[in-house]
Amino acid sequence: MTSKIFIQRFHLKDFLSGAVVFLVALPLCLGIALASGAPIISGIIAGIVGGILVGFLSGSHISVAGPAAGLTAVILVQLELLGGNYAAFLLSVMLAGLIQIVFGLFKLGFFANFIPNNVILGLLAAIGLILIFSQIPYLLGLSNFSWNALVQQNNLNLQWDKGAALIGVVSLGLMLLWDQTPLKKWILPSALLAVVCAVIINALWVIMRSTWAIDSANLIQLPNLWDNPQSALILPDWTALNNPLIYTGAITLAVVASLETLLNLEAADKLDPQKRSSPPNRELWAQGIGNMVSGAIGGMPLTSVIVRSSVNASAGAKTKCSAIIHGVLLLVAVLCLVPIMNMIPLSALAAILILTGFKLTHPKLYKQLYSKGIKQFLPFIITLGAILATDLLTGILIGLCCSAAFILYGNFNKGLKVYKEHHLHGFITRIELPSQVSFLNRSALISALEHIHRGEKLVIDATHVNDMDADIFHLIQEYQQETALRRKIDVRLIGFKAHYADAQESVLDIDISTAALQKRLSPQDVIALLKAGNERFVQNERLQRDIYRQIRVTAEDGQHPIAAVLGCMDSRAPTEMIFDVGIGDLFSLRIAGNVAGQKVLGSLEFACEAKGAKVIMVLGHTDCGAVTSACQLHLAGQSIQSLTKMPHIQYVLGPLNESVSRAAELIQPRQLSPAFLEQVTQMNVHYNIRYILENSSVLGQMVEDGKVAIVGAVYDVKTGRVNFLGEN
Repeated sequence: MTSKIFIQRFHLKDFLSGAVVFLVALPLCLGIALASGAPIISGIIAGIVGGILVGFLSGSHISVAGPAAGLTAVILVQLELLGGNYAAFLLSVMLAGLIQIVFGLFKLGFFANFIPNNVILGLLAAIGLILIFSQIPYLLGLSNFSWNALVQQNNLNLQWDKGAALIGVVSLGLMLLWDQTPLKKWILPSALLAVVCAVIINALWVIMRSTWAIDSANLIQLPNLWDNPQSALILPDWTALNNPLIYTGAITLAVVASLETLLNLEAADKLDPQKRSSPPNRELWAQGIGNMVSGAIGGMPLTSVIVRSSVNASAGAKTKCSAIIHGVLLLVAVLCLVPIMNMIPLSALAAILILTGFKLTHPKLYKQLYSKGIKQFLPFIITLGAILATDLLTGILIGLCCSAAFILYGNFNKGLKVYKEHHLHGFITRIELPSQVSFLNRSALISALEHIHRGEKLVIDATHVNDMDADIFHLIQEYQQETALRRKIDVRLIGFKAHYADAQESVLDIDISTAALQKRLSPQDVIALLKAGNERFVQNERLQRDIYRQIRVTAEDGQHPIAAVLGCMDSRAPTEMIFDVGIGDLFSLRIAGNVAGQKVLGSLEFACEAKGAKVIMVLGHTDCGAVTSACQLHLAGQSIQSLTKMPHIQYVLGPLNESVSRAAELIQPRQLSPAFLEQVTQMNVHYNIRYILENSSVLGQMVEDGKVAIVGAVYDVKTGRVNFLGEN
């Protein structure tokens, strides 16, 4: 019982996960140190500090810290600037750690959220290319190789180790093959398998005294800490503090390491089976302390590493104990396994790093970003090229500037929207301002105002604005008081008083049917307005309306609708929406089957004679339940009286019988068909128009005198379009 409690408390899986992460981290620590131009042992030291110290201080349960491939470019450049003085570079590592601690204390962990994803991908792709090109000479066993010398066609005096080249190519092929087969699910990582095979092959060559045996210069050369600790460990050169390159390098390291840490931390949280959230600011100062300690004892800079973190999660780690255990195992290895590690060929490590670099800059990445458009691809490729041409920090800044340029361009051209709208009172231009209005929108606003023609009606709409710069408001005021007056442009402002009390708002009642408008419109004008409204509805371009003002105005001045629509009660046929009208514009009569009766006649007479409506529309619709029921009864030979569950349905279906009978005579259907239903729907519309004209002398006379038009139409519930059947 006691042993079971012990296992549950300390999570046995953490020990197993730590061992797996150690197997992955060991070759990576060595390989990244090699790629960075740093002493080989510095990678192991960084791995130990990242595992034990950062693992203890971190708030993450899955993330594992250590030397990262993402920093190789920074380290290479910095060491080149310092003339290869690694001891001086350690000061930059310590100062970078101090800056990271400040980042964490001031809670700056959020800044990674402001780095565009395409810039980050450009950074990773550039690092991948740097890894590949820097490791090709080691992969092929070439000594004294320099890309610069090759470009300048200088004499390279190359020394080629054919055994190292063969092991490098075999290691690369072995990892590719292992990762493409089900064997990759084994607990043995492909990188460790490549290293083990490389050691065995070279050991056999040595035993056989073969000429293929790798020269010692192409093997790892770790110093033995037990023999001479002082010579094995490189300590910071404090005399280099007066070198400004130390401080610029520290800033570059701090920014890039913090960025990579925060991005990897977020990715590690997504890998956590328990979906725990890691505190980013705590991670920053934990990494900062780790970098200060690592730099103080000769280690490389470190970050959270996604490769180790993903292996840690997939191996079943429960707590951060696994990261600490991996660091302890690295310490044991550097203290006790140096003779074995010195048998590892550099070409095997180069193969690991080349494959890592290829994954960072995979061709699929370029294709994916290119397919997303120039706005995504251009910042990515510019960031990549800038990093290769300059350095990591400068390249990131150039990439950020490129992304910012696209954002500024978008604000200049798409910050506001211009609509040309046909309202009840005529055409207007409406300029809708965005939620944030600043100097970035000035150019687009000026351009939009310059395109307003003489005598037009203009509405500048600020109802959606949360914040508006004063210079934008002054620009609009100047236009309203000078240019608009000179060009006789009727400018109205909406929503400005919420931001500026002195704004001269005067609403243009473009959406409200007034008595004067109703009197001015002819029946044909009203029909044209209804057709235009339905077209907007179909195109999903409905007009913006001030509903609350419509309510207030119609409550104070009364109603003056321009048309009366007799439609069906079907929930899919809301009349006001179909014709894109506002409150007070229509009389809407809705009854099943859009059938006319005495009460409907009374309502229509009130609408036209008492309230001045100019158009009566009988509006049927497709897939009508009442029409379908009437057709089914006819085909079945049943009477309406048979529908005992709905005794009052006869008042709806009864008027439909004449349309059903006439349509049946024309089509002679044997079953319920779309053509039969369509014919009945249209005949029902015509029947009700005839009923209205024959049974209301008032409406009949108004139609005859041209005061009112009566028109039939059918609304398609699938497309939203209203098809007009004819006008009388």
